[in-house]
Amino acid sequence: MQVIRFLKHIVSGPWRVRLAFPLRSLQAIEAAITESEALHLGEIRFVVESALEIGELLQGVTPRQRALEVFSQCRIWDTEHNSGVLIYLLLADRDVEIIADRAIHARVGEAVWAGVCKQMEAQFRAG
Repeated sequence: MQVIRFLKHIVSGPWRVRLAFPLRSLQAIEAAITESEALHLGEIRFVVESALEIGELLQGVTPRQRALEVFSQCRIWDTEHNSGVLIYLLLADRDVEIIADRAIHARVGEAVWAGVCKQMEAQFRAG
């Protein structure tokens, strides 16, 4: 395990989510998701976590693995058209992961999701 990664997660608390995404930002994201969902069958869920727990860090859990776990826990896969999409942010790692259910993933494809993640990560780095 990387010491620097461990330290970043240890010092990141829930306050970091509130700092990065104040209520006004979350409301804007919610409105954008609602507007977007009116145009397609996809069902989007946005989840931000400040850091992994110590046990997850010791096990070497990656942001992708955590995103898959959140996708499952939140039952995002349980949509009528198999069109659930999770946009997951792990602030301590500055990582964005998109997990899409099988029907929407088949239509969009991995390259598009990866491109969106890279774009979002670049925007977050830029502030």
